Amino acid sequence: MVGEGYNADMGVKNMEKTKSGKTGIAYIALLVVFFLWGSVYVANGYILQSLSPIELACCRFVVAAIALGAALAVRREKIHVEKRDWKTFLRIGFIGYFFSIECAMLSIQWTGASMASLINSLNPVIISVFAAFFLREKLTAKKIFCLVLGLLGVLVVSGGPSAEPGQLTGVLWGMGSITTWAWAVMYVRRLSDRYDALMITFLVISISLLFHIPTAGIEVAVKGMPAIHPMTVLCIFYSGVCGTAIPQFLWSFALSKLPASTCSMFYPLMPVFSALLGVMLLGESLSGRFFIGGAMIVSTVIVSCLPDKRGSRETEEKNLPDYEQTER
Repeated sequence: MVGEGYNADMGVKNMEKTKSGKTGIAYIALLVVFFLWGSVYVANGYILQSLSPIELACCRFVVAAIALGAALAVRREKIHVEKRDWKTFLRIGFIGYFFSIECAMLSIQWTGASMASLINSLNPVIISVFAAFFLREKLTAKKIFCLVLGLLGVLVVSGGPSAEPGQLTGVLWGMGSITTWAWAVMYVRRLSDRYDALMITFLVISISLLFHIPTAGIEVAVKGMPAIHPMTVLCIFYSGVCGTAIPQFLWSFALSKLPASTCSMFYPLMPVFSALLGVMLLGESLSGRFFIGGAMIVSTVIVSCLPDKRGSRETEEKNLPDYEQTER
């Protein structure tokens, strides 16, 4: 009996060590995820010097679809979708992975990589608001406060009514991007109960190409073939593989080892990485207004992820939406 108890204790300790090791790997994975997502804005900023936003989005998703398709082939996973869900996949592909991405590309073109990434950091707050309406999750006073503070932060960053027209235009494109993305995430959340995350991502990206390719083809026919340099090709490959395919795998792994609320706490790192890389690689400059507005936006994300004082950790994790499980 004593030996059995000893073996049981050793088994529990070994399980705890294994769990702790996997948790540490998950934290490292999150750092890599948000570094890659932040770096995409810099890569796209360079590509936009040669390609238009429409052409960039098309090339990026062609590469991403090939990479994700290869991953599915390695896993030997068959694609099976119920007939009733095809309309939902079509909506997500068009609104979330075509229109939203086009808006994001235009935002980068008008505002630069640093500010576009900063605006995108509002995603968790906007998605929380959408979840209250689409998924009937509680919209707390804290979330409302975060939304207002985040919008004020965007206003500060953009310069408000006195900003240059191009700057305001870029901010509007950025807000349009995260709003339509949040709408698409609600539908992805509903599908995630029945389909694998990798398969969902591959299908919606492939569907988006039904719109990306003709749109880019029309632009090339009107404006002519753009001048593509070797570095541009390398950045497109990086944006498609490292900015979409690889982070998706690491993001899913982290969510399987850590609470979703813990994973979402890493969101503020994305604009930080993007801003630093934008300064080092693209020669972008950061004004005091950027840091003030940026602090407001990052604060909204941090505050929105903090647990309520009266709620336990278990209750928080139970009520927290699982929107973080989708790819960006």
